[in-house]
Amino acid sequence: MMLALFSTLLFIPYMVIAVAAYTHGADMESLQKFGVLRTIQAIQNSPVTDRSDDLDQPGNILIYYRFGCGDCEAIYDCLKAEVAGKENIYWVASRQSEGQKLLQKYTVSEVPAGVIIQNDGMYISHVLCSPVYDDADEKGGIQQLDIYALNRLLDLQKRVG
Repeated sequence: MMLALFSTLLFIPYMVIAVAAYTHGADMESLQKFGVLRTIQAIQNSPVTDRSDDLDQPGNILIYYRFGCGDCEAIYDCLKAEVAGKENIYWVASRQSEGQKLLQKYTVSEVPAGVIIQNDGMYISHVLCSPVYDDADEKGGIQQLDIYALNRLLDLQKRVG
């Protein structure tokens, strides 16, 4: 009986974390691969996925990200601040079923990336991070938000509306 109670006490917090991770874009592979602490870190550094049937509309900007992606996490706070209060910008988890459907129509080469849907059904995409190199860093630098790419998408959005 004590073992069952102990198991339940461990299981409930894990399920709460798993549900929170799912709302932030986690897929089953991520939940199986990440430990509890890494999952919590990924939750803190990723948005809540937008779930709506209206994402596929002209003038919308879709921001594709992957739960647990280092580059996505590196630019998240800055990107979130830049798009705060702006309309028709949606966060799309690239590994969840809704994101997979949108990726079939509006493809990107990597994440994090933004897509602006145009009136004619066409779209333009931009990768939203770029490396910053340091002479001491031989691994390719750290990632920062590519503000030029984001502003280009925002300018294009004004033209669609």
